[in-house]
Amino acid sequence: MKVLIYNRQDWDIIGRLQQTLKAMGNIRLLHARDRKGFKHALSSCFAGETLVVFFVEGKKDMVFLESEEMEFMDIKLIIYFTDKKTDLFARAYKLYPRVVTGAFDSDAFLPAAVRGILLNLMGPRATLNG
Repeated sequence: MKVLIYNRQDWDIIGRLQQTLKAMGNIRLLHARDRKGFKHALSSCFAGETLVVFFVEGKKDMVFLESEEMEFMDIKLIIYFTDKKTDLFARAYKLYPRVVTGAFDSDAFLPAAVRGILLNLMGPRATLNG
């Protein structure tokens, strides 16, 4: 399994997410901090075996995410909003993500959602380290 995280800035929640992923077996973490890096990393992802966690930091990120919509056909998507503004939520839901969350939710929600989705995708192959 692969988890691809797109974020342009460091956010505290990413550390918690990385701890969660480390506790799970057989997870390969890819990280992209710009559009070019994201496109490159996404090109190495396979349908059914990848979860994308996309941090939306504003309208430019949302436009970029929408432009990549066709690349998410069988790739699971989580959208995380870094602020509490709700004006982009309707646009996010049109991309059919597994979860839309953000700074408005508990810090425990994103790692728990990622863990649950990955355990579901891995099925009997799921192993936990510690």
